[in-house]
Amino acid sequence: MKPIRNISPDEALSRLQNLCSAQEKCSSEAKEKLRKWNIEEALWENIIAKLEKDKFIDDQRFAGYFVRDKQRIYKWGREKIRYALIKKGLAKEIIEEALASLPKENFEAALRDLLSKKSRELAKYESYEKKNRLIRFAIQRGFDFDLIFRIVDDFVKKPND
Repeated sequence: MKPIRNISPDEALSRLQNLCSAQEKCSSEAKEKLRKWNIEEALWENIIAKLEKDKFIDDQRFAGYFVRDKQRIYKWGREKIRYALIKKGLAKEIIEEALASLPKENFEAALRDLLSKKSRELAKYESYEKKNRLIRFAIQRGFDFDLIFRIVDDFVKKPND
């Protein structure tokens, strides 16, 4: 592991500009970099403000991309996405607005796709055990309970069927 070396605030700003132009970052990630580079905390706000002013960092834009990517690519549920954004230190309003931008149908389609694949893997189990495993799987993926319970029965074969 490379030792952390002190860099100047101007060099830190330049590095963050390069980093943020290559990949979407939020302000808390930029602060974490500044902490690793041993930049004085008193200078953090000026550096972050400059990045925001120049549109290198925008927490709202970051949240929008994050929500869309995690839902579309990784098929995460609403709760898992919300928790990940809270861990990133984003404001509750930004998180809720980003989550509201996605149609509920996207989450339902993603859950149906995931449960369909998982159901085939669990074919050897009895319906009660299969249902429990599907529910736990969907909860781990961060889907809402009401959505899970509404959909999971479609993938469990009843014993008298």
